Formats: sequence, C-alpha cells, structure tokens
Amino acid sequence: MTRAMPQNLVCSLVLGALMLVPLSCPASEEQDNHSGAIVISPVHVISIETGEITSGQSVIIREGLIDSIVSHSGTGPQSGATQVDGKNAYLIPGLAEMHAHIPSRSRGEQYTRDILLLYLANGITTTRGMLGEPWHIELREKLESQEWTGPRLVTSGPSFNGRSVSSPEQAAEMVRLQSGAGYDFLKLHPGLESEEFAAIANTANDEDIPFAGHVSFEVGLDTALNQHQATIDHLDGYAEAMVPESSPLYGKAPSFFGINLAAEMDSGLAPPLARATATAGVWNVPTLSLIENMAGLRGLEELLARPGMQFVSEELRQRWTNNVNGMREQYSPGDRERFLILRRTLVRELQAAGAGLLLGSDAPQIMNVPGYSIHEELAYMVGAGLTPLEALRSGTLNVATFFGNGNHGEVKPGYVADLVLLQSNPLDDITATTQILGVMRGGTWFSREDLDTLLRAVNGRDI
Repeated sequence: MTRAMPQNLVCSLVLGALMLVPLSCPASEEQDNHSGAIVISPVHVISIETGEITSGQSVIIREGLIDSIVSHSGTGPQSGATQVDGKNAYLIPGLAEMHAHIPSRSRGEQYTRDILLLYLANGITTTRGMLGEPWHIELREKLESQEWTGPRLVTSGPSFNGRSVSSPEQAAEMVRLQSGAGYDFLKLHPGLESEEFAAIANTANDEDIPFAGHVSFEVGLDTALNQHQATIDHLDGYAEAMVPESSPLYGKAPSFFGINLAAEMDSGLAPPLARATATAGVWNVPTLSLIENMAGLRGLEELLARPGMQFVSEELRQRWTNNVNGMREQYSPGDRERFLILRRTLVRELQAAGAGLLLGSDAPQIMNVPGYSIHEELAYMVGAGLTPLEALRSGTLNVATFFGNGNHGEVKPGYVADLVLLQSNPLDDITATTQILGVMRGGTWFSREDLDTLLRAVNGRDI
C-alpha cells in the first residue's frame, strides 16, 4: 500500500493569485477572533461503513479534526465558534480521485492551481497523482499545509515504461532513486519486459515503496497479481486474461485496454479472475468514465455539453473530439458495446469477490474534466452493479484502508475534517454527489458561494 499521508493539518488559507474576494473560511479576520471551532448544523450524517443516516446532528470541528457530533436539538449555538448552516443537508467524507494527473510545473503555477480548484470544488479532498515529477514533492507539502488551496496530493515519480527503462539493472536503480527522493509510489506504464518488471517489483519491496498503474503485455495479469502490484488501473491486463486459450485471439496484444479482444473475451472468466485479485490483495481503479466516454454510444454533442466542459478550451475540446472519433472509427458500435458490458461485469465481479475498488477517472484526460468526471465515475460504478453506498466507499473508506489512514474516510469524532455537504441523499441517487452545498478540506470551509467565486475565476482562463 501507499505510504500514509502526513497528518499535520494547518487551518490556514493562502489563495494568492486565485483569491479575488474574501472567502467565508477559517482564515478570515472574523474567525481569528473566535476559538477556532466550526459547527456545521443541522445535518444528516451518513455513515460510509454502515449506510446508516443520523439526522439532526451538529458536527463540531477543531484544528482540522472532527471534535464531536451531537444532537442539534440538544445544543444551542456554540459560544466562540463559527456557525455553518447545514441546511438539513447530507454530510459525507471528502472524495478521492485515485487516478489524477497533476500538471507539470512547465504548464505554469496558475494552470496547476486551476486544476486543483476544479478537483476541490467537486468535493475531492485527496488526489493520487499518476505521473509525477520533483516539483510535485514540493507541491504535496504546500497542499498538505494549505499554503496552496486544493486536495491533498499523493504523488508518484516519473513513469517506468518501455522508453524510460532500458534494463533490469537500470530499472532497479531508478526505483532506489525515486524511493530516496521521497515519492509515495512508483508509476508503471506499458512497454516493460518481464525481467524489468521483476527488478522493479523486487527492488520496490526492498525499498518499501508501492508500485501501481498499468500491466505491460509482456508482464501479464498473473505476474502483476503474484507480485502484489498495489493497484491495477483501467482494469489493464484483464481483457487478455479473459480470452480463453482456445480462442484465435489468445496471446494477441491488446489495443486500448483490450477492445480489439472483445469478440473473444469470455465473461465466465471474470469471477475466477476477481477471486484471484482478492486473494492477491491487489486493488483496482477501473476508470470506467474514461473508457465509457471514448468507446460508448453517447454522441459527441452530448459529451461536449456535460457539466464542466465550459472550463475546457476550444483547442482542447477539438483535440478530445478527434481522439474519440479516431478511436470509434476503428471498432463497430457492437464491439464497443460488448467491450463495455464485459468491463462492467468485471467490476461487478471484483466487488462481489471482495477485491478492493478505488474511485478514479483519469482526469484531465480525454473527455474527463477534473472533478466533474469523478461524479460520472460514481454513476458508472452504480451502473455496473454497485450500490450507491459501495460506490461511495470506493472514494472514501476504501481509500483510507488502502493508504492505511485510520482517521480518514468517515464522518466520526477524531477523523480528519475532509467533508462534503450535499443537498440530497446520495444513497437514494448517486447523482446527488453533484449537488454540493459546501466542502471542508482539513478544517477549512468553502461555502457554495466561495466555490462559485473560485470557479468563475477558473472559467475565465480555461484549461
């Protein structure tokens, strides 16, 4: 599993160039005159572990942690505390984007700040950056201390792939260098030879640093499971493993995560593969939204009209359109639909087998706007057969379990105050996660008005 994130939470907010108007958060002058406690009340508190809802609650936050949860009817205004109107809305833990891409420093600090704000405004309080660089280590600390506004960052180093790795010896040295530099985990991309992967895995185990990402064709799913890869992203490697040995496509290299193999993939192989995954303790980040949006049957006009697309520049919209058209032209609608059905089946079987699922959409990638795509991911997971509660767990409690962070992923006393206030009950309808009334990140409160102000500034710059 990935190294636990630092626990030192500081309730300070420095927006720098992003701060256009004062925000109603703990960094304000008004709150400096109080004790520092924040009370969100009245709210319905949702337990992610049990699915139980406790209504009429007051949630009291101090120093970035949930101090206590008490009945709203039994308490009056907390003296010296900042009161947040909970509007009888639904309180859940902050969500995670477990396959995020954080911009390179070369894109400029403002662009990075904008991407981070799109995540945060959508209730994402933790991101796992899947293609890192040295600056991301510095950025991780700035986000943890809230010197920069945005979600926490768990970061990989630069990618291990067929171009960056030239030999097992060089791969092992690359692992040692990244471990010594302080990255949280290693990111794997395609193109690795079996011996190179073995060197990475063995050295990573020696260095106690996880490795995660793609499954190279020469490596294969069985080896990735046997070597206890921390996460497999995009369900990579499963398509090849679902082609039976009797098929003429057996042993054929995949394209676009195996869509070229769809005609010969056997859904009956999904349950044993799911059980093997659970036994190995390997987690999956399915990124359903990425593949569904690209290979699905939704028209481009509909895709380009989704919430969040207003932040995307015309140039990027055209590039994404070209990417989708280019991929769809290669495969018939029937083959694409069969591929998507098989992926949904696999996700359902992984859940049934007890194999860990983590919420991630691969943003900002093709047709996936940071933050907004995670809500689509939740809906796709429910569409694959998960309950709304199971889908929510993939972005909250499961993430805490994966990272070994015992005080994350729930709304409980003593837990980190990463919270999202929702107008409607997401257990009834998962799309309620889009109805955000406010977000708390490590004890810093952002009202709906605050979030809208920040989003207006991002909208003026495009991504």
